[in-house]
Amino acid sequence: MAAARDNRYIFNGDRQQTVAGYAVRQNRRGARKRFSTFNVIIALFATCILIVLYINNTIAVNELLGEINALQGKYQRQIDMNAALQAEVNRKSSLERIGRIAAEKLGMLYPRSQPVWFETPDDLRDRAAEVRKEFPE
Repeated sequence: MAAARDNRYIFNGDRQQTVAGYAVRQNRRGARKRFSTFNVIIALFATCILIVLYINNTIAVNELLGEINALQGKYQRQIDMNAALQAEVNRKSSLERIGRIAAEKLGMLYPRSQPVWFETPDDLRDRAAEVRKEFPE
């Protein structure tokens, strides 16, 4: 039985102790867990949330860029349409076109002589000013 007791060790808190003539083996320090399972799961969960937020942000930015491109295209089309309309207004308001239409449709003619400038007498100017005062616009 003595051989069986050689393998049996007793610990009561002392550093080096012998019990009934047998050397008591020192307890080893336990291997410490570097990370707890809970902390690893929380870290994975936080990492997943950050990845989802990053992907969501990337998708939102891409959608906004697409919308910006569409609006810039629409803006450019509006500028082109405004330029075309301005060119049409300039073409339709040209003196040659208006004179041709006046002559053809309304029977108007260009004057054959130069217009004559004449001076109005001062008394008529004063009378015109009085008449204008009587009839406000």
